[in-house]
Amino acid sequence: MDIYGSEKAELEALERAVVDATADPMPLTFSLLKHITEDFSKKNLIGEGGFASVYLGTLPNGSRVAVKKLSQHHTIDEKGFHHEVDITIKVAHKNIVRLIGYCSHTHEERVLYNGQYIWAEVRQRLICLEYFPNGTLDGYITYKFHEGLDWNHRYQILKGICEALSHLHDELHIIHRDIKPGNILLDDDFVPKLYDFGLSMLSNEDEENLYSGDGVGTFGYLAPEAFNGHFSFKSDIYSLGVMISELLIGGRSYQDVEKVLEDLRERLVKDEAFPLLEENFQQVRTCLEIGNNCIELDVDKRPTAFEIIQLLDKMEYTNYSVSSGHAPPLWQSGDVKLDYSDMDTIEQEPEPESTSDFPTNDQELADLNTNGETSTEEHDKPDLLSGLPTSEDLAKLKFLEKITDGFSLENLVGDDGMFGDFRKAFVYKGTISGRTMIAVKRLIGVGTKATKFEREAKNLMSLDHKNIVKLLGYCHDESREHKLVQFKGTPPQDRGKEPEQLLCYEYMHNGSLHEYLAGKGYQEPDWPMRYELIKGTCEGLHYLHEGLGDCRIVHLNLTPSNVLLDKNYVPHITGFDISRLIGQNRTNSVLFELKGQIRYLPRDFLNPMGTDTDLAPVDIYSLGLMILEIATRQEIDEQETFIKSVRDNWREEAQIASLYTSLEPDKLCQVKLCIDIGLDCVKSKPENRPTAGAIIHRLDKGSRPEPVPDSIPLVHTNLTHADDCTQGKQKRTGLGKLFGRK
Repeated sequence: MDIYGSEKAELEALERAVVDATADPMPLTFSLLKHITEDFSKKNLIGEGGFASVYLGTLPNGSRVAVKKLSQHHTIDEKGFHHEVDITIKVAHKNIVRLIGYCSHTHEERVLYNGQYIWAEVRQRLICLEYFPNGTLDGYITYKFHEGLDWNHRYQILKGICEALSHLHDELHIIHRDIKPGNILLDDDFVPKLYDFGLSMLSNEDEENLYSGDGVGTFGYLAPEAFNGHFSFKSDIYSLGVMISELLIGGRSYQDVEKVLEDLRERLVKDEAFPLLEENFQQVRTCLEIGNNCIELDVDKRPTAFEIIQLLDKMEYTNYSVSSGHAPPLWQSGDVKLDYSDMDTIEQEPEPESTSDFPTNDQELADLNTNGETSTEEHDKPDLLSGLPTSEDLAKLKFLEKITDGFSLENLVGDDGMFGDFRKAFVYKGTISGRTMIAVKRLIGVGTKATKFEREAKNLMSLDHKNIVKLLGYCHDESREHKLVQFKGTPPQDRGKEPEQLLCYEYMHNGSLHEYLAGKGYQEPDWPMRYELIKGTCEGLHYLHEGLGDCRIVHLNLTPSNVLLDKNYVPHITGFDISRLIGQNRTNSVLFELKGQIRYLPRDFLNPMGTDTDLAPVDIYSLGLMILEIATRQEIDEQETFIKSVRDNWREEAQIASLYTSLEPDKLCQVKLCIDIGLDCVKSKPENRPTAGAIIHRLDKGSRPEPVPDSIPLVHTNLTHADDCTQGKQKRTGLGKLFGRK
């Protein structure tokens, strides 16, 4: 490493600071950090996120540091950088990563902008931290107890995290706001070190709760109240509770402690790893109870970090081993016959069970005529298999490779990103005889057993409705040991040993509803088109919920991106295949790992303790948000704010008329009806939301208004329901504020 003069002196000072735990954080030059990371080379990249990248820095004496480089923006948030440095300096503790240095560097560069070169100010903001070769905790969370961390390591890691939180909460009054395994580093002895204080908040001693206005953090670990921007020390405790479940059993489970212990014992016996925990039964039980208390909905019932430490200390000095006689028979070893089917999580999914139709309280629904909506004999729908390959061809992997050009990046038209960084499906365009005919969905990491995959695929193929994307065929191939998958802007990824599982659908030429509403179509949809989009989507969901008898399908990820448009812009629902293939229960738990878009999921689903067995109201909530988006021509940013804005600004027909200036009164009444329906769908209590059938009934009734006699003038109203548009007193109000798109 060729460094001279002042940089050499700076380097020597850095080497001393690395080994001196009492050294104050020092300012560092950008050129030095470039040298020790080899100009931030890819081979030194050890971590990457949405806001920063972390590189390994090596010093001449062999010492190593971690260099966190904030994402480069011309308008980088200086307050955020200053905040993270100040907080990290303040939180010195044996279970918190130590800040060694920081760098604030600005220079000018000549860059190409709009076809011309201009001088731009480039800002580099970096933080130098301790380096830990064992990486982050999430790399050690495994379902197998004979792999990775033993019980003593897991227990000590849990205790160390609690001690870090107690230091933050009780001594410094700091709320971390992003407690998760990815923010826990492990040193050579697996001592946990909490880091990343970019989202942390400082509270006053007498201020227990803070409101930030945003639900920042990592979905799956975020406390329910935090989705509305309310944070407290107990919000961190909730995140800790989720981590405890992962740390102890290798995944998340929200069952009662006894059920988890029983499942865990059976799994350990099956894996021949039972002796690893047999002597620590009571410790496991106590830690699981602590975890369950941490995720209580009632914030006041969650323990403090200090109270958890007291429980752990008390447990350490008590002998609860099997030999002492304190362990109940549940924990005694023995032969257990297990059938784990295709599940790889604690929560076992039963075989498909009968589910009655979602009940309605409206007697008028008895007369609801759905002929032509759920019938498999839709004469106005073209024969989807006309001119397409046979199902036998679609079952051949070589044929699907051929029509997608080897699953090339050029033929990639979409992906299912509902699981954050770990995508579950990639969709490719399949071209046959020079014409685009089908969409091939290639499942990644789903790992459904062949028998279940074939059973569910056949069930999905039997679905036949004008507002559901038609499944034409499927392929299960075990001839390969691995497969490479490439996504836009990333190198190919080796997904390991697993069978190829693919689903072939009819091709939707006009993309998704999301793209269409965002103006990516040929023209912005007028109200009649918007109404047809709403009604078609409702009819598709009604078919899934109520048109299949005992085999109802709950989508669990209904968004505008999962509604596709055919050549005539008729909406078709897609994306529900994942929940069928991995199971409703497992979909519920997997969605808690979501790192991306969550804006269409209701709080009762986001909160695991409040999720009921019937999840149809989850889809209704998502549908309601979509209806409000379509009707008000707005796009959701934050759920609660969006719903409140609709209630405040779009409940009066005069306000609606300001948005649709050329609509006739009966059509304005139709817009109001849709807004009223949407607001009913997003009610906080699931039991108060309408069924899909009830929505269709209201839409049908609203699309055929009673004729108005010439002698009775049409009067605008502010009634909650718009079924009777000609009754009520006229009310004039000022225009509501316009927001979003035109």
